[in-house]
Amino acid sequence: MYGFVLPALLPMLLVVGFPLLQTVFFSFTNLREKNFDLWTLGIAPSTARASGSGVFVETAPGGPAGRAGLTSGTVVTEVNGERVASPPALRRLLEKAERRFKNQGVKDVVFTVRAGPAETTAAVTVGFARVPFDWRPDGSRDATSWGIVGLRNYREILVPDGASSPGTQFYRVLGITVLWTLANVSLHYLLGLGLALLLNTGVRGVHVYRVLLMIPWAVPVYVSAFAWRWLFNNQYGFFNVLLQRMGASPVPWLSDSTWTFVAVTATNVWLGVPFMMVTLLAGMQAIPRDLYESAEIDGCSRLGMLRHVTLPLLRPVTQTAVLLGAIWTFNMFNVIWLVQGGGNTVEILATQAFRLFNDNHDYARASAFGTVILALLLGFSLLYLRLTRRTEGAA
Repeated sequence: MYGFVLPALLPMLLVVGFPLLQTVFFSFTNLREKNFDLWTLGIAPSTARASGSGVFVETAPGGPAGRAGLTSGTVVTEVNGERVASPPALRRLLEKAERRFKNQGVKDVVFTVRAGPAETTAAVTVGFARVPFDWRPDGSRDATSWGIVGLRNYREILVPDGASSPGTQFYRVLGITVLWTLANVSLHYLLGLGLALLLNTGVRGVHVYRVLLMIPWAVPVYVSAFAWRWLFNNQYGFFNVLLQRMGASPVPWLSDSTWTFVAVTATNVWLGVPFMMVTLLAGMQAIPRDLYESAEIDGCSRLGMLRHVTLPLLRPVTQTAVLLGAIWTFNMFNVIWLVQGGGNTVEILATQAFRLFNDNHDYARASAFGTVILALLLGFSLLYLRLTRRTEGAA
C-alpha cells in the first residue's frame, strides 16, 4: 500500500512544507524590502592617511572589490575618472556610483589604483553585487545588512513593553481575534443546526430551499463583501436609510469599532452558515431512521429525539465542522479587510500580519506573526481533539 501512497505524499509534503519552512526561517531574520535589495561594492575608505594623492581603502573578504583584485591597503586615486582627495570624497563618489546603478542601471565602477614599489597606476573594474546573507546571529542587526537576528521578532511581538508597544498591541488584537472566532463559530453552528433540522423534516420543496440557502456560499467572497459594505455604508447604506425612515439615528457601521465588529460578523455569518448547514444536514441524513422510530415508540418527544439521538450521533460531524470553522474564521482575512475597505477599525491577527507585509514591507515580522498564528492554531487543534476524545470516552 505504501508504494502507492508515498509517490503522491512526498510531492504534497514538499509543496506544503517548503513555504512553511521558508516562512519560519524568515521569522528569524530581519528581512525587509530594503534589506533584500541591498547592493555593495565591498569597498570603503580607510582611516589611514595615504602619502600623496589618493586614499587607502578596506575591502570586504569575498566582496566584489576583493574578487576583482582590490585588497585592503590599496590606494585609490580616481573613481570613474574623478580624483579622490580625501576619505569623505571617496564616500561621496561611492554614493554617486550607487545612485547611478540604482537609477540608470550602470553596474560597473572603474577604480584607478596606485600600487607597487614604483607606485604605478592601474584601472580595476568592479561591479555591484547583492549583499550576501549573514548567517551569524546578531539581535542588534540594522537595515544595512540582511541576516539572522535570532528571537528578536518574537520578543517584539510577544513581550509587552509599554502601552503602544507591538507586544501590547498583539495581545489586544489576539483578544479581538478570539472573540471574533467564538462569535462567528457559535452563530454558524446554531443557525446551521437550526436550518439543517428544518430541511431534515421532509418539507415540500426542500431541494429548492437547499439551493437558495447555498447561494451565499457559492457567491465569490469579494462580491459578497462589497455588497455588504455597501449595505453598511454610513450615508447611503440600506440599513441606515431604513433606520432614518423609521425615525432613528444612523449607525456608524464602519467607523466605530463596536459597530464595525457587528457589521463584519454579520457578513461572515451570512457567508459561513451554508457550509455548516450542509455539513450538519449530511450528518443527519446518515443517521438511521430506525433509531427515530424506536425512540418514538418509547414515547420520546421531538426535543428528546434531538437531545438523545440526533446530537449524540451528529457529534463526529459537529466536531470536525466546528474545528474547521474555527481555523477558517481565525484566519478570515478577506471579510474583515474587504468590508472595511482596508481600514483598521477592527483588526485581527491575520489582517495585522498582512498590514506588516503589504504596508510596512516588514517581511520578517510578518513571517513571525504567521508562525505564531500557526502555533496557536496547532495548539488549539490538539487541545480540542484531546478534549473531544475525552468526552467521547466519558460518554
